[in-house]
Amino acid sequence: MLSLDWKERLKKDTIDFYERKLANKEFDIDIVYNAYPERIDNKVPQVVITFVAKTIASKMGKEAENYFDFYDYILEKKGESGKIIFAYIMAKALKKKPEKFMDYLEKILLSIDDQRECNLIIDKAIYPIVKKDPLKYIDLFKKWMKHDNEHLLNSLQKVFIKLISADPELIKPIFQRLETTWLYASPSMIKLNIQVLKAIQKIDQEFYLNVYKHYHFTRNPIFAEILCGALLVRNDDIFKIVENWSKSGNIKLKKIGLHGLKILKKKKGK
Repeated sequence: MLSLDWKERLKKDTIDFYERKLANKEFDIDIVYNAYPERIDNKVPQVVITFVAKTIASKMGKEAENYFDFYDYILEKKGESGKIIFAYIMAKALKKKPEKFMDYLEKILLSIDDQRECNLIIDKAIYPIVKKDPLKYIDLFKKWMKHDNEHLLNSLQKVFIKLISADPELIKPIFQRLETTWLYASPSMIKLNIQVLKAIQKIDQEFYLNVYKHYHFTRNPIFAEILCGALLVRNDDIFKIVENWSKSGNIKLKKIGLHGLKILKKKKGK
């Protein structure tokens, strides 16, 4: 916990940094919290970084679009603390001008080569606005997924699962949009669809079962790979579908079906 004295000092120094340093393109925000005496593993505690981040994000308000150079700098030069500050600023900025900052964040997320960093930005900056109006952003995420960026797909997978877990009514619209990606799904997209379908099974077993029934006659190996990858329970209808795939003349489909049978034989019936 931060003492009241340190909160007042950090707030004062953060505002001073915003009003005097940023105007002169002086971006080294470490000056705000370097004097804080305590360290955890030789690092300034995250509670301090978070307090500074929230303070400067609040101070920027509607002027946040004037500081893209600063955002790029703290992402590239300020390590973990810079990424935390960046995420909190973006969370505030998105509430003011989501369209403008979503475009900017798309470019940032596609350039990131670190899963933790991608998760941080998605969780702290993007998820808060998405959860308030998820259907508005699902199609945007579909556009992002076309880039087939593995880190971004992994982060979006978590978002989809959090959304349907919080509101089962979102299962149908989210699944239907993801389903349109199946035909030409890359390995990363296959993984995403498998994990979301597994999450659906834990929330709405009837919907899950109906997905398999819908694809009863499919002979598309990609569809079969997704469905076999998401197998969680042994069900007579599902067993027959997978068994049919295992007898296919298509070598790839047969291999997938045989693997699916092995999975099902280890599951308890339902």
